[in-house]
Amino acid sequence: MEKILEFLGQIGPYLLFIPIGAWVDKKGWIKKDWITSPLIYILMPILVINHILEAEASTIIILPVMSFSLAAMMNLPALLANKTFAKDKNPYLVSSSFAFFNVAFFGIPTVLALYGQGGVTTLITIYVGTALYGDVIGYYQVSKTKNGTKDSLLKIIKVPFLYAFGLAVVLKIFEVELPGEAEPVTDVFSYIVSAAGMLIIGMNISDLKIKGLDWAYLWKFMGLRSLSAIFIMGIIMTVEYLWLDEIDSESREIMALIPLFPVAANVTVFASFLGSEEEESALLILLSMAISLVLIPIVIQFF
Repeated sequence: MEKILEFLGQIGPYLLFIPIGAWVDKKGWIKKDWITSPLIYILMPILVINHILEAEASTIIILPVMSFSLAAMMNLPALLANKTFAKDKNPYLVSSSFAFFNVAFFGIPTVLALYGQGGVTTLITIYVGTALYGDVIGYYQVSKTKNGTKDSLLKIIKVPFLYAFGLAVVLKIFEVELPGEAEPVTDVFSYIVSAAGMLIIGMNISDLKIKGLDWAYLWKFMGLRSLSAIFIMGIIMTVEYLWLDEIDSESREIMALIPLFPVAANVTVFASFLGSEEEESALLILLSMAISLVLIPIVIQFF
């Protein structure tokens, strides 16, 4: 019980930014781009570079492969959903909602609450795998439906994360270290990203109308997604333990939390782009976050 109260107490202040984001967006006081652009082009790339340099060389390979595998394999339950209860839904949105986990904006405040700044290094390394899937494969699948193959590929190569990760790997190979003075700054960036990420989630759901939504579909969706993610991650972690056994216990704990994370906020961006199921996508994010806040306190009791 003490762990639960500590977790909720530390993540609670960040969650307050969700209703603030919804309120600010309704008032029209702040444009979403004012928040997303600094996050995407400055803060997240800096965090990626900093934490990749801090991470152990072996985990830079293993953890991203594990998280990428989870995202890719989540297409299997998504395919099952498309063939059963989600036949009339956009298949690209269904697969994105299954495969995209909010590792950055929800994950960072969660890990900060449970493990402190040390856990953020592990999380960012895990984030690399999910971001590679989401920003490359996931984005391409959705974009090509309207932009075509060539334009979609051109947009992918403009993603800042790819260059930040590439630079971080090069610096790691040459054993470059950031000056000690940079650490307090990047620590502050972690808190800023956490708060700003929650603001964005709130802004994405500001126009949500709950009345008239297909709640039976939403609960089936979340049930299949949650159980599938836990099962798939269980297989991935078992394979790593039996064949490699290279990651430490804290990394395993953080990796075990990933299937419990909510649907990533960029699913609503894809829904707007496709002009399809925008309200359902926004509610999926909110519902999945509520489920996360129930499941994570239960799971951490076993750590």
